Amino acid sequence: MNPLARTALWAYVVVSALQLIGRGAGLDLLGDLTKPLLLPLLMVFVLAQVGWRSFPSVRWLVVGQFFAFLGDAALMAEGDLWFGIGIGMFLVTHICYLVGFFKMGARDALRSRRWVLFAFPAFWIAANAVLMPNLGAMAIPILVYSAFLVAMAMVATSLGTGLGIGGTLFMISDLMIGATVAFGEFAGSGFLIMATYVVGQGLIAWFWLDRVQQPNVSEPRTGVHPGSSAMYP
Repeated sequence: MNPLARTALWAYVVVSALQLIGRGAGLDLLGDLTKPLLLPLLMVFVLAQVGWRSFPSVRWLVVGQFFAFLGDAALMAEGDLWFGIGIGMFLVTHICYLVGFFKMGARDALRSRRWVLFAFPAFWIAANAVLMPNLGAMAIPILVYSAFLVAMAMVATSLGTGLGIGGTLFMISDLMIGATVAFGEFAGSGFLIMATYVVGQGLIAWFWLDRVQQPNVSEPRTGVHPGSSAMYP
């Protein structure tokens, strides 16, 4: 891992810790100051390590991270309009991740891990059965959004355990937001939502790069970047 990528990754870890301290201790200012830094740091990590033109799927990862940053910013504002904009931004993130996963070979991976094709849709049905009666006007938007959210976690899981854990944590984070919409905030909800989110996004970025840099990767390399020869120090 090259020095800039390592620095960005460690900065992400530190900022994530500060974010969780802020949420856990009720320090709203600390939480608000650190949240907009999370995804830009992950983007720097990705681009420093492999570059924009290294692999087709990496471009989708970075674009997805950018829209997640926009979603984070929108959800910091108050009101239904900003909530809707935030959900829309994260919807684009999930679509970008899905496209990237398929460029990494998810079609074949889904054939080899067929159980995800049953487990994740069953989870989606169960989750929406619990949430829908209490969502009011948000029921249909969250139904649609959660379909893409669960699909992202499902396809991530087909590509490997690390990506699957990251995608599943991201999914759990967003579903907890849905639960707060349906039932109101619960003790520690802000901390748990952000904890699963920052770990999930971090694992997705790490294992995405780990996968594309494997010697036997099927995804064609489209460019050369000086930091992309090895994932680990």
